[in-house]
Amino acid sequence: MSLRVKGITAMKWSSLSTVVSIVIQIAQIVIISRLLKPGDYGLMGMIMVFVVMAVAMNDLGISNAIIHRQNVTRKELSSLYILNLAAGATACLTVWLLAPVAAYFYHEPKLIGPMHVMAFLCFVPSIGQQFQVLFQKELKFDYLAKVDIAAYLFGFTVVLIGAINGYGVYALVWSHLANALLKSIALAIVGWRRWKPSWHFSTKDLKGYLSFGLYQMGTNITQTFISNLDYMILGRMFGAEKLGYYTFAFQICSMPVQKLNPLFSQISLPILARIQDQIEQLRRGFLKITSIVSYVNAPIYLGLIVTAPFLVPLAFGEQWTPSIPLIQVLAGMILIRSIIMNTSSLLLAKGRADIAFKYTLISLVVILPALTLGAYVGGGTGVAVAYLLAQVVLFGIHYRISVNGILGACLPVYLRSLSPGISYSLLMALGVLGIGQIVQSSYTHIVIVCLQIAFGALLYAVLLYLFNRGKVKELAAQFMLKYTKKQA
Repeated sequence: MSLRVKGITAMKWSSLSTVVSIVIQIAQIVIISRLLKPGDYGLMGMIMVFVVMAVAMNDLGISNAIIHRQNVTRKELSSLYILNLAAGATACLTVWLLAPVAAYFYHEPKLIGPMHVMAFLCFVPSIGQQFQVLFQKELKFDYLAKVDIAAYLFGFTVVLIGAINGYGVYALVWSHLANALLKSIALAIVGWRRWKPSWHFSTKDLKGYLSFGLYQMGTNITQTFISNLDYMILGRMFGAEKLGYYTFAFQICSMPVQKLNPLFSQISLPILARIQDQIEQLRRGFLKITSIVSYVNAPIYLGLIVTAPFLVPLAFGEQWTPSIPLIQVLAGMILIRSIIMNTSSLLLAKGRADIAFKYTLISLVVILPALTLGAYVGGGTGVAVAYLLAQVVLFGIHYRISVNGILGACLPVYLRSLSPGISYSLLMALGVLGIGQIVQSSYTHIVIVCLQIAFGALLYAVLLYLFNRGKVKELAAQFMLKYTKKQA
């Protein structure tokens, strides 16, 4: 099977997993947001600051090193697996011990109990993490898709039962653990048969992996710290309830990119890694992926900006109305960040984790003062606006350091790869905004939202057809050919 065919097959399975997980998570947010309080989301946001920092250190950055290296021995995998388990156990113990520190930092004694439980989220994924990487490396996304779907369903069931029975923040905590536990067990059961680790461990096997991994781990830790600066600042200054509105808004906005970015990176990283020495082919592949990212992410986030005033009260309840302006600003910020994040696959494919680390340090220098000033000036809204402006600045820096550093000067063609998806989405968003303004005084929220979504989808499809008629016809012909073969 050719690399192209493997990539298409992988995309199909990953797309299925992504669509199902998005549906499950949307259902979860819609239902659970009516059963839990803003304070519960705020407490969870506080806890996750410490947990995700520890999770970022779980495998010492060696997972992507396994994908980057084309020849990995059984002994190396065994040593790396044992190291991974040890790192996960250490992270788990660290978070457990830091629970009182977190409670003191946020002036919130209620954090200690749920944070002790969440500490195990640092160890559980390490059981199956290496097997997931190996499945990704071989583009075996069919099993990964099935595992992800089952894990999300299990997590949704747990949080629903917990929320209905009044467990508050613990419902969210147990949901995270249930998802991770089922996923790790399923990966380990099958992965153990294919790549059974032995009790072999040697520091010699780690040579090359740790040097790559330390840069990657440094990047992950710094990025995670940056991503949680807003939670730290708002939680410290304004408490759980105010943070809860911001956490809810951020969760709504980040959900698409959390699902779609791994979909792109899981598939693009092993493919780009195989052509890492063919610079022209690498450039074309990266720009193609960048274009796809803009076509997918831009309509989602620009659409969310214009539909939020009607969508939020309808889907989640009037209690979340204060989150609307936060959602609108954060949607723009995450759209820009999703484009920047797409470059990580290129850097890792070339083995340039050092560039990613350098960019991350620069990001910290830009974002930390921006968010701090934003919080003092405008609270949660000030933080969101500051985050958006910081991402605009970082977009230029990211091109200079990352894209130009690997592929050479290609700014015009890079911007051209982004412009169609963003331009069509802007036109779509303006149309959706106009429809909302026209009918807002005549219909209920549910009718307005349905009209906006239907009109937006139709308008975007029409724009794609008008300006990409040749590509649309080519895809339609391919679909019809495949359908005809199936019928035959």
